[in-house]
Amino acid sequence: MATVSEHDSATMAKLMQRLCALKRIDMKTSTDIAALANCRVRDNNGNLLPSVWTRRSINNEHDNATLLTRDALQKHLSAFLDKNIETNSAMLVKLADPGLLVDWVVKTAELWEHRYALKRDEKFDISHSIESAMSEVVLEHVLPFLKHHQNFADVEEQLELNMQQLRADPASNKWARVLLRHISQERASSADQADEMFFWLHRGNHALTRLLFRLDTATELRDRLCLLAGKLFQKKETCERQGVYASQRQRSDIVQLYNNTVIAFREFVRRMPGGRFAQEALAQLQREDWIFLVVDHTAVPVTLADVQAPVPHAEDDEAACPTCGAAFPLGAAALSPGDPRKRLRA
Repeated sequence: MATVSEHDSATMAKLMQRLCALKRIDMKTSTDIAALANCRVRDNNGNLLPSVWTRRSINNEHDNATLLTRDALQKHLSAFLDKNIETNSAMLVKLADPGLLVDWVVKTAELWEHRYALKRDEKFDISHSIESAMSEVVLEHVLPFLKHHQNFADVEEQLELNMQQLRADPASNKWARVLLRHISQERASSADQADEMFFWLHRGNHALTRLLFRLDTATELRDRLCLLAGKLFQKKETCERQGVYASQRQRSDIVQLYNNTVIAFREFVRRMPGGRFAQEALAQLQREDWIFLVVDHTAVPVTLADVQAPVPHAEDDEAACPTCGAAFPLGAAALSPGDPRKRLRA
């Protein structure tokens, strides 16, 4: 039977997995909208452009406080490698396979790079320009049409009821309890917890927008929404952006393309059975994990402190690296080239 600590660790791991999956959904949404708008998505190095996926935070001070740069971290990595090699130079001379040193250096650098990327990626989200196109599409076209043909007003009411219950009793939701237990102040009062959770959730139109783009439906609703938002974003970038010139013919073509997309979306909604989208949304809002439909993953204070460090191991005939787990055979007990213990134990 699993102990309480094991159960808590499994729950926290599940929470981290859900937040990472949520971030991937938002990133896919943003890249799809930018691509459908015929905009550039990545730079020459393959990195997402800030106009698509940008660093955001609930506090501008935290957004600007980047004390540790990539160059500084690289300097620390070089110093760390040099110090370890110098300290263990006597052991390295006795290695049966000098190539293990190369493996250790590469593995250590990869781990540092991975941790740095995870840490920097914590506060990234959809860019404001794309999010504004998403919100405008939802307000002007999607919500009015879904209310008229799909009884979507019931979804808004259910979402508001869920929000009110969460504000009144944050412990009523399983995943809110996990956040408060592992991340927030566990002994804080219900009022303090509710105040803190205010920063973790999208509100108003932002909540409805994220809910619609995150819904897991049996139809291609999300793809249709991305197409609609993409064509509006293209119209904004080409026809309405200050300082950008476009011919009258080009503006007319883009506006017509956007209008055709709106008409196609309306036909798509009309073809669906009445209330289908509302039923699917209500079913997901009534589950315990409904909070992931509206949570702001950039505001949730999840850090790498929850990631467990590898446990070092050692044997009489070998030494183990505490960073990557690579086994180094020593002296007369050096392993033969075919011995499986020579493989890295990452």
